[in-house]
Amino acid sequence: MHIRLATADDADGIATVHVAAWRAAYEALLPVAYLARLDPHSRAEKWRSALLAGAPRVLVAIVNDAIAGWVAFGPARDADLDARCAEIEAIYVASACWNRGIGTALMTAACEMLHVEGYAHIALWVLNDNAAACAFYARRGFARDGFARNIEIGGVSLMEVRLTRDIVI
Repeated sequence: MHIRLATADDADGIATVHVAAWRAAYEALLPVAYLARLDPHSRAEKWRSALLAGAPRVLVAIVNDAIAGWVAFGPARDADLDARCAEIEAIYVASACWNRGIGTALMTAACEMLHVEGYAHIALWVLNDNAAACAFYARRGFARDGFARNIEIGGVSLMEVRLTRDIVI
């Protein structure tokens, strides 16, 4: 596995993992029809634009010359968090590569970069009912900070909870 900063040329691979990971991770949470309509091509265009704009920053994990996972991160977007708090905006790994340490390696690499830049804390939002993701984050030292919000995806109302931890390198 090799981890590197993503470029606009990675947009298709990022989008492919993004859509496939959503379909695998959220099959019990979101309508099947909604997940089936997710379009890797339109998602790739959004990623291409974001990568060209430089925000969020994205690291990709390359396995066998293909993107196996990615993490998007940057300064925290929540107004109540201070300037020393960064945010993991999203992290996804292809389901065929789950439980191989790719997510941990991506999280570690992002935290190392953020630490060098002076960030001391990191936050992220996760669907409350996504037990696998909540367990992944808990094993990496994240804990609920008491903030939650309702969101709607595919016509379904879901609750997201915010998790935080110190960046310890």
